[in-house]
Amino acid sequence: MARVFVWNCNLPRLPSAWRDQLRDLGTYISGALFTLGWWVFIDGLVMSRSTTEVNFGFEDWLPGLLCTLGMIITNSIDLSLLRDDGFGYASGGLAGKAKLTLFIGIALLAGGVAGSVAILAIKYIVPQVDAHVLYIGVTNVVQTLCLLMASVVLWFVHNSEHDNNYNFVLN
Repeated sequence: MARVFVWNCNLPRLPSAWRDQLRDLGTYISGALFTLGWWVFIDGLVMSRSTTEVNFGFEDWLPGLLCTLGMIITNSIDLSLLRDDGFGYASGGLAGKAKLTLFIGIALLAGGVAGSVAILAIKYIVPQVDAHVLYIGVTNVVQTLCLLMASVVLWFVHNSEHDNNYNFVLN
């Protein structure tokens, strides 16, 4: 099977000391985004206790939990496992299992973001609630987007094949 390059990004060559610091900085940024996402959600949870118009239920917790689980699954996979040509899961290849696990992680992340947008629309926008109550629904979307961005940042800083080159490949 031929590989098709989707995007080849040559990054500027950095001194080796800067590369290590860039990885550390990316890890810190990812952690800050993760913390910010959950902090905003908890702020919305606290705000919901002061209003009686909308109750905060399990459906409000679920998108953040799905995104957190998706982040853990996605970032637990080493990029070198995905480089193998074998795609089939039935063949018993490690690459196929890693690709399936990565797909599940990305699906959880996307499902969490889509779920938070759906909850915002169904629970907060359609009933035309007040702006201070709408903030509670917006916190859920902000949380999942922060978790998605934290996962992307962490993936890029820890899974670069070369220090100055990153390739996106379709198999």
